[in-house]
Amino acid sequence: MKDIPILNVYYLLCYAWGRVQERDTSRLATLGSLETVQDLLGKVLAGGVNHLFRRGIDRGYVERREDLAGIRGKLAVSETAKRALRTRGRAACDFEELSVDVLPNRILRMALHGLLDRRIRLNCEVRSEVRSAYRRLDGVSRTRLNRNTFSQVQLGGNRRLYQFLLSVCRLLYESAIVDENTGRMAFRDFRRDEATMWALFEEFVTGFYKREQRVYSVNPGGRRINWVDADAKTDADWSRIPVMEADVILESPGHRIVLDTKYYRDALTRGRGSGTGKLHSDNLYQLLAYMRNCQGTSPGGPVHEGILLYPEVREPLRVDIRLEGFRIQARTVNLDRDWRHIHGEMLEAIGPSVPA
Repeated sequence: MKDIPILNVYYLLCYAWGRVQERDTSRLATLGSLETVQDLLGKVLAGGVNHLFRRGIDRGYVERREDLAGIRGKLAVSETAKRALRTRGRAACDFEELSVDVLPNRILRMALHGLLDRRIRLNCEVRSEVRSAYRRLDGVSRTRLNRNTFSQVQLGGNRRLYQFLLSVCRLLYESAIVDENTGRMAFRDFRRDEATMWALFEEFVTGFYKREQRVYSVNPGGRRINWVDADAKTDADWSRIPVMEADVILESPGHRIVLDTKYYRDALTRGRGSGTGKLHSDNLYQLLAYMRNCQGTSPGGPVHEGILLYPEVREPLRVDIRLEGFRIQARTVNLDRDWRHIHGEMLEAIGPSVPA
């Protein structure tokens, strides 16, 4: 599968992580000239941290213990007695202090620190920007990152920029690998990791349709589809039935589109000696099951159709068929083209007359 151009990767991230306004900034030309995904993520992260400082970086109350001449907060009685602090006119006190040393900022600092590792190849200009942003976070502690660190973050209010930057940090963390033979750290180009790109592609499709069209509501009742006429003798039996959850559901008063995203090296299966590729049968069966049950829960309701959406690899795919009374499309979107073409292909998939 061909590598997606860096600028288009940036567009995918912006839609996937709810930061679409960033795509119109004056720095797009600069981003398009970058050669690697680590350059892209480094530049975005450094620029985002600088923006946080201009707008007001997040602060929170953190617990501290200090030996003080007076009493502040709560007196740590046992600690004061154990160290005989009162003989020196001091006391151990526990108190809360408003500080920039909170978990979201620690994650930002550690992600910037990781990029500064000399074993990570970075554009010289990007490295300078990353170093400058890292220094601005001097009052923030360094902490070891793991997968659970990101789930511990709690952001209150409208913190979309933080959410976007923390998503960048997570992608950086998941893309950093250590060579077991040499012990050296390297950066894996996530464009070549099918699982990562599949998840990103799905998030991008959801974010795109939320932003770029006004005909359909996106996942108005969630993505879960209930089974029709399902029954089980016991709760244990019922727990064995898999949950049906579509990637994206687009709904208007008379129309419902069940859309499933896939990220394969080839949207078609090709038998030995056969020149004609066929749709992946499990994709088709799954989509049909979604539509049967989705329509079965609202008989007499909206017309249902299904779309299988893939990235284009070899050649464009446009399949439009009817199965069991449902219209089903299988389409590819060429992520290697100019963004205006991608925008048009995405809207055309859900209806040629859908306005932007």
